[in-house]
Amino acid sequence: MTVELWALLGVTTILWLAIFAQQIQLDLAGGAQYALSNREQDHNFKGATALSGRLTRNVRNHVEGLSLFTPLVLISVATNISNPWTRYAAIAFCAMRALHFVFYIAGITPFRSFAWGIGFFIAIGSFVFGLTTG
Repeated sequence: MTVELWALLGVTTILWLAIFAQQIQLDLAGGAQYALSNREQDHNFKGATALSGRLTRNVRNHVEGLSLFTPLVLISVATNISNPWTRYAAIAFCAMRALHFVFYIAGITPFRSFAWGIGFFIAIGSFVFGLTTG
C-alpha cells in the first residue's frame, strides 16, 4: 500500500473518531430520549453544549476535507504516480487533520485555523503539483 493510501486511511480513521466522539457527546447531552429518537430536531436542543457544537462542525469540516483529498489519492493510485511531493503532501495533510481535530475539539481557534490552512493550501497544493509533475 502506498504512503498516500496509508494517509487516506489515517484521515478516514480520524473521521471515524470524530463521528464517534460527536455521537457520544450528543447522546450524553441529549440523554436516552435523544439517542433513541429519529433526530429530526436540530443539534441545538436544550442541553447542547459548546463542545457538541464544535464536534458537529468538526465532522462536517472533516468530510469537506476528505472530499478534496480522496480523489487526489485515487488519481495517484490509478495513474501510478507516487513521488516525494505526493507522499509528503499526504503525510502533511493527515498530520494537519489530526491537529485540526484536536484543536477544534479543545476550542483552540488560532492553531485550529493554522492547521486547516496548512493542510488545505500547502498539502493539497503540493499533492496537485506532485500529480502534475509526476
